[in-house]
Amino acid sequence: MMDSLLLTALFWGAVSAVSLPLGAWAGIRWRPHSKVVSTLMAFGAGALLFALSVELLGHVPELAREMGISALLAGVGGALTGGVVFDLLNQMLNNRGAFLRNLSNAKEYVARSKRKRARRVLRKLSTLEAFRDVPPEELADLVKGVHRRSLKDGEKVFEPGDAADEIYFVRRGSIRISEPEDTDGNGQESIVEAFDSFGELGVLTHTPRTTIARAEDDTVLYLLERDDLRDAAIGSEAIRTALQQLALQRAAEWRHRQRSPELDFLRKEAEDDLDEMNMPLEEQDFKEERDEMRASAGIGMAIWLGIAIDAVPESLVIGSLASAPEGMSFAFIVGVFLANFPEAMSSAVSMRIAGFSRLRILSMWGSLCLLTALGAGIGALVLSSAQHGGPSTIIVFVEGLAAGAMLTAIAETMLPEAFEQGGSIVGMATLCGFLAALIVASL
Repeated sequence: MMDSLLLTALFWGAVSAVSLPLGAWAGIRWRPHSKVVSTLMAFGAGALLFALSVELLGHVPELAREMGISALLAGVGGALTGGVVFDLLNQMLNNRGAFLRNLSNAKEYVARSKRKRARRVLRKLSTLEAFRDVPPEELADLVKGVHRRSLKDGEKVFEPGDAADEIYFVRRGSIRISEPEDTDGNGQESIVEAFDSFGELGVLTHTPRTTIARAEDDTVLYLLERDDLRDAAIGSEAIRTALQQLALQRAAEWRHRQRSPELDFLRKEAEDDLDEMNMPLEEQDFKEERDEMRASAGIGMAIWLGIAIDAVPESLVIGSLASAPEGMSFAFIVGVFLANFPEAMSSAVSMRIAGFSRLRILSMWGSLCLLTALGAGIGALVLSSAQHGGPSTIIVFVEGLAAGAMLTAIAETMLPEAFEQGGSIVGMATLCGFLAALIVASL
C-alpha cells in the first residue's frame, strides 16, 4: 500500500514538473516572442487559481461545518503562514541575486536599488550650502539618474586629460586623488573616504581632469553624469544657481560642510519625493546590478533556491492529494504543468541574458523536476497517516500553507511577469486558463 502511494505521488510530481526543463529548453532554443510567453504564463496562472481556490481551499467551509471552527482556523492560518514565509524568502533571495530569474523581479529590484542610490546621493547634496535654496522636488529630480560603478583595488577612475563627464560619490571604500608630479618629483595627494564626493570642479567648469583618481580598496561609487546635471540646470534656475555656487566653492577648495535642522528637513522632503517619483530604468541600470550580482559566488544557488520555493508548495499539495481518499486532482496537475512551462521558459531567457550557460540552466531546472517528485513522495508518506479516519486540522493546515504560498507566488511573480511582457492580453489569458481547469475538473 505504501509502495503504491509513494509511486503514485512520485509519478504525478514528475508529470507536473517535467514542464520545467521542457520550458527552459524551449526558451533557450527558440527565444519565443514575449507575447507568447506572457499568454502561456497567464493561462497557467488562471488554471492554478482555479485548482487552488476549488481543490484546496474550496472545501474549507464544508470542513468547518463538520469539524468546527478549528478547521477554518487551520486553513486560514496555514494560508497566511505560507504567504508570509514565501514573501520573506522571496525578498531575501532576490537581494542575493535571485531576481535575475525573471524580468518583473529584476525590474522591481533594480528600481528599488536605484532609489536607494539616489537617496544616498541626495543626502550628500543636501549637506552642501549651495543647495540650501533648491526646492525639494527639484533636488530629487536632479539625482534620479544616478548610476553605480564598482572598482577593484588600484583601478583608475580618471587621469589628467580625461573628459570631466561625471561627479562621483564614494559609497564604499576610498579614492586617492593625486596631482601629477612636478619637475622636483613632488605632487599633492588626498584621500576621499566613504560618503564624500569628488570630481565636481571639472564637470562644473567644463575643463578636463587635472588629477589622477585611483581606488585604494575595493570601492563602490555613485555617479551623476554631466548630461543629467545640464538637463536639471536647464529646467531649474535654483539648481543652475546652486551648481554655479558649488563650482566657485570647489575652485576655492571649500571644505567646511555643516548640517542644520533646515538642511535635514530639506533632505527628508526630497527623499519623500524620490519615493513617489517614477525613475526611468535604463539598460545601464540592469547591467550594473547584473554585473554586481554575477561577481557573487552564491548567485547560482540564490537563483536555484528562488525557483525551489515555487516548487516546494506544489510538491506538498501533490503529496497531500495523492494520499487523500478522493484521489489525485487532475485539474491541479494540469494547472501546475501549464504554469511551470512558461515560467521556466521566461526565466531561462533571463538567465541566459545574465550570462548563465545552457547546461547550467537546464541542470537547474531539471533538478527542480526531481525535487518536486521527491517532495511529493515524501509529502504523501508523511501525510498519509494523518488521512486515516477522515480529514484532520493538520491536513487542512498543510493544504492551506501550500495554497497560501502558491497564491502569493502567482500574485508576486507569475502575473506581474506576464503583464510585463504581454500587457492587456493577460486578463483574457488568465480567464481562459481558469475556465480550462474548470472543464478538466468537470470532465
